[in-house]
Amino acid sequence: MALATVEPIRDLMCKAAEAGGATVIHQYFHQFNPWGVTGFLLLAESHISVHTWVDEGFAAFDIFTCGPMNTDKVLEVIREGLKPKHASVRRIVRGGDTGPAYSNTPSGEDPAHQHNPPESR
Repeated sequence: MALATVEPIRDLMCKAAEAGGATVIHQYFHQFNPWGVTGFLLLAESHISVHTWVDEGFAAFDIFTCGPMNTDKVLEVIREGLKPKHASVRRIVRGGDTGPAYSNTPSGEDPAHQHNPPESR
């Protein structure tokens, strides 16, 4: 149960931050009893946080940046580490909302998280 305890989640988040070129300034993780984790990496570029719900097999990550950090690489490492059956990403650009950036959840399951491919530039 990778979502149940602090160590695997902390290790994954630190690996993801490093892969994205982020600088970890501080970290704090809380272990819930009997299981579940809330964690936070304070970055020179902003922060990454996580909340897990083990009973539901669910984790929510927030990745915020205001500096030179590759958030796509951070997300890739988290996805590879957790191998979720379903994943949904919502990318929000400050000052605007670009909508969902990625979803592998079938559209019939959750209309709020339908796959919208990026527009051609």
